[in-house]
Amino acid sequence: MSRHTEAEQTPACATGGIRTVCFVGTLAIVLAICVPLIVYPAEGEQVINQLFTLITRDMDWLYLLAGLCSLALILWFAFGPLSGKRLGDTVEYSTFSWIGMLICAGVGAGIMFGGAIDWAYYLAYPLGGEPAGSPRAMELTCAYGMFHWGPICWAIYATLAVPIGYSFYVKKVPILNISQTCHGLLGDRVHGWPGKVIDILFMVGLVAGSATALGLGIPIVAAGVASCFGLEHSFTLELIILALVTLLFSVTSSLGLKKGMHRLSDFNVYVALGLLLYVFLVGPTLFLTKTSLNAVGLLVAHFVRMATATDPLGGSSFTQDWTVFYYAWFVAYAPFMSLFIAKISRGRTVRQVVLGPVILASLGCGLFYMVFGNFGLHLQATGQLDVATLVKTVKGATAIMAVADFIPLAAVFKLMFALVTAISMATTFDAVSFALAATTTATLTPEDEPARWNRLFWAICLALVPMGILLIDGPLSVLQTASIVVGLPVLIVLWLGVAAFFNEYRRTGWAPGPADAACVPWTTNEKEINHKSH
Repeated sequence: MSRHTEAEQTPACATGGIRTVCFVGTLAIVLAICVPLIVYPAEGEQVINQLFTLITRDMDWLYLLAGLCSLALILWFAFGPLSGKRLGDTVEYSTFSWIGMLICAGVGAGIMFGGAIDWAYYLAYPLGGEPAGSPRAMELTCAYGMFHWGPICWAIYATLAVPIGYSFYVKKVPILNISQTCHGLLGDRVHGWPGKVIDILFMVGLVAGSATALGLGIPIVAAGVASCFGLEHSFTLELIILALVTLLFSVTSSLGLKKGMHRLSDFNVYVALGLLLYVFLVGPTLFLTKTSLNAVGLLVAHFVRMATATDPLGGSSFTQDWTVFYYAWFVAYAPFMSLFIAKISRGRTVRQVVLGPVILASLGCGLFYMVFGNFGLHLQATGQLDVATLVKTVKGATAIMAVADFIPLAAVFKLMFALVTAISMATTFDAVSFALAATTTATLTPEDEPARWNRLFWAICLALVPMGILLIDGPLSVLQTASIVVGLPVLIVLWLGVAAFFNEYRRTGWAPGPADAACVPWTTNEKEINHKSH
């Protein structure tokens, strides 16, 4: 036990309470990032681009190794001695809803953007040793898209899912935050400043990673609305869309996971699958089938190379510009996604908890590249639309709408595509605001959710960073850097939690905690507000 006097200790099991240091500290850092971007957009863009170049060129090897280590860890969880262990006793969500919530929370608008247009950016690079823009390189674009959103992505996301679920459902510790996973190494110091630093790093990384998703998704919705209604795609329109999306996920966040995000994500998955099926049937079905099957084969054949390529002799910067960007984004999101996976996976086995995301969610993401991406690739290959040149002169969202013009009933498709993107952002930020609120709540049982005002507060704050990024209106690297910079310290937190779990498991085994495990001391001299929040 930590050495506090009796007067300094308040049993966390007695109250919900707010962790003031984490709450205020994270808010202060977010404001410190956002205000300069909004006040000095030109200077902000310059600094951000410099940071992007520095980190991707010097730290690429670290992110690639982290991805491989996460995949190895997940395979051990899935097929090792813990595979049959169960997190809790009652399954809360059907498998369809469970996977749908994972995809909506983990990839959201990012997969709508990337699945449709990533391939066009990739064509500017020599892929697999083939010249840029060549037919062979063109074939690899879909394979690389599925690789980026495939097993390693979801392995990174699920890295801490089992440790968090083990603490929350098996040890029955009524605390749902990232620092608690480090208890096996830090002991009761997780309730002091080391734990607060870990949680603040997690929260800042989550806000920045969320900004990337909003920054990609908002222009898509705005471009769809502008194209269908003859409006100008302006910053003002994007700001209005941002406000409407913020309102949507604020409302659903206030309803909670079961009444809000659960139902919204189910609806969104059905609509997204409907769009995919529509494009597959009315588009070049044979071409989509053959290129998709070919891409799966290329992914399997080149997987190891894709996962380890650093191109040390400088022939291409593709790994640094794209693979490292995605890995860093996933790392920044990983503690949140692990927390969210653990929260909605009550009653499932360890094998289900890790293989569900790595296999089923990877397949779900791959569908977007197979259908939306390969439809655009067909236009490029047949000379109907030079999308690769288009993305160099206009925003990616505008290029997506140009591709959509070749789909029958284009206006209806655009509106539905924009709707799915908007709902994807809303469901993502439902989960993000839940994670932020849970981290700033002193105690939380599996049956409870953080206070409504707390969830709403973070839902609104999440709009600040993308507002600054939209104001800059810089290149895609601005969005990329927001994730990469904060992903670096979060990577340390991620593997600290893994080491702590194995240390804890080695000492205690997979067994429920003691009867008094629910009472965890929190110091009142850190100004923790211990009152029940409703």
